[in-house]
Amino acid sequence: MSATWFKNFVGLRPNDFEMLQVPNPKLEFGIHVTIRSVQTGALIGSLLGPSLYLLNNQANSNRQGCINSFVSGGSNGAALGAIMGPILTYISVRDMNTISLYDKCYRLRFNEDYLRQDRAAVLSAAVGLLSSGSTGLVVGLDLSLLFVKLMSLGR
Repeated sequence: MSATWFKNFVGLRPNDFEMLQVPNPKLEFGIHVTIRSVQTGALIGSLLGPSLYLLNNQANSNRQGCINSFVSGGSNGAALGAIMGPILTYISVRDMNTISLYDKCYRLRFNEDYLRQDRAAVLSAAVGLLSSGSTGLVVGLDLSLLFVKLMSLGR
């Protein structure tokens, strides 16, 4: 990771020469893939958690149990996504040569949709975690993914 990547990630546009320099392409690509896998894991977990809870407790299911299964499923999914992110990165990177990896990172730096989605995930997860703990983390990750996908449909 470099200062140029961080400047670009937070929305401060570096100059073209700085954008050409990608000193750690594996790390940059890994961060992007991990953010996406955490987001996806949280969404899948928050959908599967209540579903499994309702299937297992048909007779005595209650609202609080459903909420708890939403939070625990989303948290477990996010944790699994955090573990799977580096593994998926390794699997993807081992088949890439240096030029294609550099090209992928260079394109990620300029793709506003990907940058917006990664920024939204990090910001909403941080705000949710700080305001409401693990419930806020899961809700923040889920809403950021859904919101950014809906915004990209409107274009």
